[in-house]
Amino acid sequence: MDDAEAAAAWPAEDLEELGHCPICGSSDRQAAYEGLIDRIFGAPGRWRLYRCSCSVVYLDPRPSEASIHRAYASYHTHDVVELALPWRTAGLGGAVRRGYLNGKYRYRMPEASLLGRLTWRFRRRAVRNLDFVIRHLGPPARSGARILDVGCGNGDFLKVAEDLGYSAVGIDPDVSAVALGRARGLDIRAGSLPGSNQPPGSFDHIFLSHVLEHLHHPRAALEEILALLAPGGRLWLSQPNLDAPGLARFGKDWRGLEPPRHLSLYNPVSLASLLTSVGFAEVSLLPAEEAALFYYRQSHSVKLGLNPYHGAEPPGWKEEVMPAALAANRLARSRPDRGESLTMHAFKPS
Repeated sequence: MDDAEAAAAWPAEDLEELGHCPICGSSDRQAAYEGLIDRIFGAPGRWRLYRCSCSVVYLDPRPSEASIHRAYASYHTHDVVELALPWRTAGLGGAVRRGYLNGKYRYRMPEASLLGRLTWRFRRRAVRNLDFVIRHLGPPARSGARILDVGCGNGDFLKVAEDLGYSAVGIDPDVSAVALGRARGLDIRAGSLPGSNQPPGSFDHIFLSHVLEHLHHPRAALEEILALLAPGGRLWLSQPNLDAPGLARFGKDWRGLEPPRHLSLYNPVSLASLLTSVGFAEVSLLPAEEAALFYYRQSHSVKLGLNPYHGAEPPGWKEEVMPAALAANRLARSRPDRGESLTMHAFKPS
């Protein structure tokens, strides 16, 4: 698709003009990125992102709710590859991970490495990204504790939560993903936010893993989440970070922009402000996921006009871009506000 085809490809009647920020309602804004084309999954259209005075960046115009599904026609596959739970593996590796979860999160997993339990703070390589596999989820505080995974896909995280002792429910707008998840014996319902049709106060934890940026009504979605949580319940969310070094490096080619599927984007300050304004308390930035290798490689491929999901290594990756990605990961360890993605949790007041 050339630029002229992309610009004319999304029908005008299927676009909605905002003219203001979908978060704060202000029309005080500046164009941030223009002439954006989906070079990742090939959705039609040419797009513009605005930066609001509240620091939120949003797409305007954007696909209507009735037409947005066309942007996902070639999106991630939901094929099921059975998830290997890393703390269930045999041998020393599994024992160390069980020890890590016991030591850091207070699980009581048997056959755990005492060394892993006592030295978990120093075992970053052995347990890399395990926090994100479990989404910083501690053991159930009570029998029958429930979690809701919004945008759950085929239900991999529901498997994780069930293994950790929770009753798990998922919702996803993709009916194919819902069918795959149900075939795995998981409790997945078709739906999204707002409008989940779940009982108020019925969940102890709710998760939004790279979901909020896809929603047409993020504030209303968060208000519903607050209502769905039990008093003291926890929201966990992760998404691209507008303060990421990768955005400064790659600009409109940065993987985190992803037009037209990403409708609103945030930095740590604007996301915390949104959560607080909705009524959440104890809003905290969690340690950053070391995601720069993914973001930088994909962004570099987009910049070169290559398919970022093609297996071949893009030219210049090892010599120039990979060292910068490794440096970005090192920065994120000490500055989680500068990670390629930002992860927060917040609580419903008791």
